[in-house]
Amino acid sequence: MDDSAMLGPDRSVKDKNILVIAAGFDGADSLKSGLLKHSAQVCLVTDAQGVDASGTFFGADFSSRSSLASVLSHAAQQLGRVDAVVLALTPTAALVSRPITSMSVDDWREACLDPLRLTRHCLQESFRLFDGGTGCIIVLGPNFSLTGSAGLTALSTVSEGQRSLMKSAARQWGGQGIRLNWVGVDSLVLAPALHDAPIPPSPEMGPPPPALGFAPALAEGVAESIAILVGASALTGVSLPVDGGVWMVP
Repeated sequence: MDDSAMLGPDRSVKDKNILVIAAGFDGADSLKSGLLKHSAQVCLVTDAQGVDASGTFFGADFSSRSSLASVLSHAAQQLGRVDAVVLALTPTAALVSRPITSMSVDDWREACLDPLRLTRHCLQESFRLFDGGTGCIIVLGPNFSLTGSAGLTALSTVSEGQRSLMKSAARQWGGQGIRLNWVGVDSLVLAPALHDAPIPPSPEMGPPPPALGFAPALAEGVAESIAILVGASALTGVSLPVDGGVWMVP
């Protein structure tokens, strides 16, 4: 069979314009690099600080929908047509392990409610960027949100809230050719700061090795999965764990 007739990750995103929106996410540069390897055109908008880099908007202001809209408009102008948006929104305040009984109203707002508001704004602005055309939105979250984790209530709640927003928007916008999916990644890939967090083993009786023998690194496994989802026209509303087979949950 002619290789050109085979549908692979490179073909699914080749020449596609992908906008990555990252907040509190240490792996944004690796994700961008991983997608570039698949021949996509990538623009990164991140609240992280950094030196000038091609295709990256550092120090983005995500404090309001209007400030978010402004920076995304500039990024979209650089890309041209936006074919897909990747949301990697990891609230720093939610990475702190603590009993829910110790959290004040302000703590909960910072760790959970504000990040969910930002997710809603990102979805609304992504819809606007598609400008009546088709598109794809992929939300990244920690894989343990499917099971819960003692001490990381806020992060679990944010991720499940994002997943629910994804599914609701997938139903609302599917008829307009806009697809949304959720990718659950290994918690340490998503946030190395969680190294000492009380994340439960899978299964509960002890942590076996991943089925594939490794947990895929962000630039490889996650970028490859995103590339597949961007090109998979029949998939929407899907929750896809990309962790080498650690959890194996729907």
